[in-house]
Amino acid sequence: MNPRYRRLLIPGLLVLLLVVVIVSSLARRADGAEAKPQVVSRMKDSRITESSGLALSRAYDGIVYTINDSGNDPLIFAIELKTGRTVGVTRIEGGTLSDTEALAIDSEGTLWVADTGDNLERRKDAALYALPEQGPGNHTVVASRYPISYDSDSRNVEALLVNPITGAKLLVSKALLSGTIYKLPTTLSTDHANVAVAQKGAGPSTVTDATFTADGKYVVMRTYASMYLFDATNGKLLNGVRAPDQKQGETIAAEPNSLLVGSEGARSQLIRVPIPSANPEPTAPPSAKPTPEQGEDLPVEPMLFVFGAVGAAVLMGVGVAIRARRSRRVVSD
Repeated sequence: MNPRYRRLLIPGLLVLLLVVVIVSSLARRADGAEAKPQVVSRMKDSRITESSGLALSRAYDGIVYTINDSGNDPLIFAIELKTGRTVGVTRIEGGTLSDTEALAIDSEGTLWVADTGDNLERRKDAALYALPEQGPGNHTVVASRYPISYDSDSRNVEALLVNPITGAKLLVSKALLSGTIYKLPTTLSTDHANVAVAQKGAGPSTVTDATFTADGKYVVMRTYASMYLFDATNGKLLNGVRAPDQKQGETIAAEPNSLLVGSEGARSQLIRVPIPSANPEPTAPPSAKPTPEQGEDLPVEPMLFVFGAVGAAVLMGVGVAIRARRSRRVVSD
């Protein structure tokens, strides 16, 4: 090989080698911090095709509740966790539910349904519905309806947080750059709109659900690709890990010492994952606090694509330079 070409090629190869090393390091670091999933069961009911909320029963061992997204009947399904079988269905009356996105249960056993989805951000009828959890069997319940408004324009909200110790209620908006955290009044009214007030700080981008841990110390927000652990007392981001790969990860619920995550889709899986560590190892992948400018970290797969594209561009540039030098040599000759 002509020495002049070699001088051009070597930097390109070094850049490509650096890309491989960086990507391999990122993959190893992500794998080290990634939650180890355990598939518990599949939801077998053919009516459950858009599971968008998940809550662990307080009154019935081994039962979880889920509800479908918009365009479905207002039904809460009681699922036997170990088998995925539907053991109870509760029909909600007392209002017109249009885009149900989240479930949560408070310390008194009240099941809260967030009818707060608003993709176009123009709804004026967002509300929370509250009813005693019904467990197995078929039921029809007239739920209490609590209208919701915001201290600004309408918001698309897919996450409802109910503190299992204090009962405090928070909402988290779903946005492309970063979510807004809203606090609801301590006492809710059925007679007028309950104003959700924006709090300082921001959640990750595209939050699809969130939960307090069972002890109330932490909040876990999930997106389609990741899970983020926050300190419940000061809102500080403590850790971020990849979520299990799912068709459309929409739900999360807290068990005593772990988390359950679920997805939209027919026969979707319920997956148990560890709670992200509040003191991650230094080798954990960086999860800088999401901000309106930064948003959520790219998963490893997009990183591979980006770095691969950069490497390919470098090599293409080297090839172009070689051809250009060759052309100039021919002309000069």
